[in-house]
Amino acid sequence: MVRIKPANVVLLLSLLLTDGHAADTKLSESLVGCDEVSCPKESYYDRCTVGDKTFLGIGLARIPDVPSTLEGLSLIKGVNVSHGEEGKRPFNSAYYLGTPSELDVKDLNGCVVTFNDPPEKQFDGPIKIGKDRNITDVQAARGTCPDIIEQRCIDTLTERARSVTNATSTGNVCAALERELKQNTFEGCGDLGGKGKGLGNFTVTSFGDLLTVKNSTDCWPIKPKSDGLALITENTAVGNRTVESMYQEAWKITPVLTVFVGKGNSSLVDRASSQMTCLKVVTEENPEEEENSSKNSAYMLSASPHVSVMAMLIAAAWVVL
Repeated sequence: MVRIKPANVVLLLSLLLTDGHAADTKLSESLVGCDEVSCPKESYYDRCTVGDKTFLGIGLARIPDVPSTLEGLSLIKGVNVSHGEEGKRPFNSAYYLGTPSELDVKDLNGCVVTFNDPPEKQFDGPIKIGKDRNITDVQAARGTCPDIIEQRCIDTLTERARSVTNATSTGNVCAALERELKQNTFEGCGDLGGKGKGLGNFTVTSFGDLLTVKNSTDCWPIKPKSDGLALITENTAVGNRTVESMYQEAWKITPVLTVFVGKGNSSLVDRASSQMTCLKVVTEENPEEEENSSKNSAYMLSASPHVSVMAMLIAAAWVVL
């Protein structure tokens, strides 16, 4: 009979627990959607309700290249589609910061810059086979900032953000950063907010202004589930009721610049740190579930990508009912 020492049992259990925790915290890709965080489904479409907001999908990404004290921080985007008047359709994008359970959002100091206008370039995605032509599946497309933004633009923005915050001795770091972004040009960033539009429209938010979200929703869009969630900002764009508008607004890419600065003796960082993260809602249809739902003619009319999007429009309508 093989005897195992108690000390070895403890070591084995600790290794198993560590491996399980690592698997629970690691994302399968750099940008993931509802499938990753187990959002509930409405028929075979994603649905995620956070507080009083119901989203047709979410996009979740870890903030890259952060100091070791900030590892595990995430950014999340959700899009709500509501009824408008006279053929208009409001698209409300909400942005959240995800924080590991051992990190209090109140301990963070710095700013978040949300670039509300999408870059000219788009992520590559899987090809959707249609009746008339094959197209990129915009809904499922994903990637990282270097895929769509020139590296020199990313480098210039992050370096300038660090320089401005380091040179600002007063507490109003975010105001100084906003002035810098509005008053100056940035090499390689001419198409960041669309072709020839420069940085486009953007919102600067202080970490001190973030609103913590209580875990009382049907979808906690973060991984692991023990992480906290805080609302950064919201932005509403008004489109029309066409398929093209749905694609452009619901699944547009949003670059986000984060800047972390020191906060006295209890600071989590000893010098300014800045990163660029690109967010986008990621939704993936399940063909098997779609086939099983074929009795519902509103959801299963044709293999055409255009009809598929019209089905998404129908599915989005229940969001505000």
